[in-house]
Amino acid sequence: MLINPFRGSRRATAVALATIAALTLVTGCGDDPPPGHSERLQKAAGVASFKITCTKDLWDRTKPGATTQDSHEDAKPRGLAGAAGERGLVEVTLTGAQLVDYLKTLEEDISGGLGANRSVEELSRRMYDAIAPVVDRIEKGKPPAEVPQAVVDDAVAPVSPAPSPS
Repeated sequence: MLINPFRGSRRATAVALATIAALTLVTGCGDDPPPGHSERLQKAAGVASFKITCTKDLWDRTKPGATTQDSHEDAKPRGLAGAAGERGLVEVTLTGAQLVDYLKTLEEDISGGLGANRSVEELSRRMYDAIAPVVDRIEKGKPPAEVPQAVVDDAVAPVSPAPSPS
């Protein structure tokens, strides 16, 4: 009887590949969180309220689905009056705990964690990038003069026509 010297190594390779695949599914293939994410969560946890102004569609698509129970699911967008409302902007007020949950959801979608919704990665990144600098400016132990607010709206109409080049 002829013995195949590669039989055992093929089996070991197959087991190793299966283990790697299983670990990948369990842990997700997530990237590292954005720099300063942990500190940002700590700052967010300490605010009484935080406002986000964005389109209703952006809010609806970046919060998790109905199967999750994150606290920011309770936040209700409030339509804005005037030109901002006509453009579809809403204002969402979150508590510090809700903001922490929301930032975690956005980070997961950006980094590709186990529960990530890759179909909204760009939307989540845009929302996270608008919120992060506002949270970063919060100083521990120094109450803000007004409720911190992130505005996600790049569509600013020019005030007057651009001057023609001379």
